[in-house]
Amino acid sequence: MEWTKAGKKRLASKLRALKPFDPYHSPLCTCGPKLTLNVYTGCGYECLYCYTSTYSRGRWGRDSDNWGPRVDVLHNLERDIARIGADDELRELKRLPVVLSLSSDPYPDTPRVSEAELEFTRRCIELLAQAGYALLMQTKSDLVTRDLDMLPKDRTVVGITITTVDEPLARRLEPYAPAPERRIAALRAAIEQGFPAICRIDPLLPGVNDEPGQVAGLMKKLAGAGVNQVVSSTFKKRRDSALRFARQFPDAAAATEHLYEKEEVSGYRYLVEPERRRRMEMVKAIARSHGLLFSCCREGMPELNTCSCDGQHLL
Repeated sequence: MEWTKAGKKRLASKLRALKPFDPYHSPLCTCGPKLTLNVYTGCGYECLYCYTSTYSRGRWGRDSDNWGPRVDVLHNLERDIARIGADDELRELKRLPVVLSLSSDPYPDTPRVSEAELEFTRRCIELLAQAGYALLMQTKSDLVTRDLDMLPKDRTVVGITITTVDEPLARRLEPYAPAPERRIAALRAAIEQGFPAICRIDPLLPGVNDEPGQVAGLMKKLAGAGVNQVVSSTFKKRRDSALRFARQFPDAAAATEHLYEKEEVSGYRYLVEPERRRRMEMVKAIARSHGLLFSCCREGMPELNTCSCDGQHLL
């Protein structure tokens, strides 16, 4: 299996719902090969730092009428599963885990589009589980606990993103996502039922949620819940997310703007390397003090990782 940009493009051309992860083949990505499935387009949580809003025009925001389940997602997934089993070039993909989801949340919750009612994600999980795929669940929703009965314990890692345990701050960062305590409770529920679990403390926004005391407070709760690993990264700016950051946190944005003036990777403005490293080393030290594994995401510091960056080692 040729896991290069060209190779992934060729594999993707044969599939409709499942896609090779990282089609642009980022030089900073440390993930092992995996497939992605985005059940929905758009989201609805309106996270200030969202990286997909730049390229999902008209499909970002709670009130957008241009997003929902992907067209024929169940039919296309069934087709892909069958084709992977029959196509010589695709057959190796069967051994790769499938992550749900990265450019949209698998559990949207809005008046117009609600996974709790539609159950498209649940039905996709059923198809993938029956076909024998390993699953990496990644969400901000505690609704993932509804599907624990469907997820295979020996082939699933439950991942939930939590940026802070300060609920008022969380409402400014992620206006419509479930409260942090609900997400921690969901992690605990998954762990109690025998699933390995990771938490993404992601992103750290300079001057907002990156103080050691803030991170330590969250880490203590994660360790108490039994989380296996934390993954972290710093806020990487695109034009629209930078504008949202400046509107919501004008003082922090102004005070740190100069730290974003020198580095750009794949269209994202990065914090300068010493500032990224200081934050990642801080999160790692706190994680290790609680006995948790640590990895960072697209920071250009793979030497800091103590395990795979997305929990694949826990499968």
